[in-house]
Amino acid sequence: MRWNAIFVCLVLSGCGQDGSGTVFSSDSSAELDRQAIAKDLLPDPETLNMAGRYERRSELGTDKFCATKNGSQHDIGILAVFGPESKCEAQGSATADGSHIRITLKGKESCSFTAEFDGVALRIPGTLDSGCSSYCSPRASLSGTSYYFVEQGDVNARKALGRDFEKLCP
Repeated sequence: MRWNAIFVCLVLSGCGQDGSGTVFSSDSSAELDRQAIAKDLLPDPETLNMAGRYERRSELGTDKFCATKNGSQHDIGILAVFGPESKCEAQGSATADGSHIRITLKGKESCSFTAEFDGVALRIPGTLDSGCSSYCSPRASLSGTSYYFVEQGDVNARKALGRDFEKLCP
């Protein structure tokens, strides 16, 4: 048991180093990211295009997010499913600033928040204003939900169907 602990410590002490013992820097990581972006392996956070359809499937149902371009902002729709009768559903607008997406829901109480978007997933923060609950049935919340890219473009975004809204993004 004691030798296992020593072995683990020795292995972990080598993490973050190359074979010469040089510690990797954040500059190395940034360069790898730049190369991956140049080869289209990672999305470029400066030119992210969020127009499209996003989903997340679970045993409770399919959560959906859509965004269509409208000038300098996007019209959005969102549906988070927590069972047959439990959900959050809303429409609104979004403005992108790199990977930060400022979302404002419209139609009920005041609800605005900043989501994170990396080109593949949109992540809603874990804590939202109390007004955001007005878009949800009891025991449902948009807090901490995430949506994954399915199809790009306005045409595909308009394929997202809601429960109360025939189309999440008209």
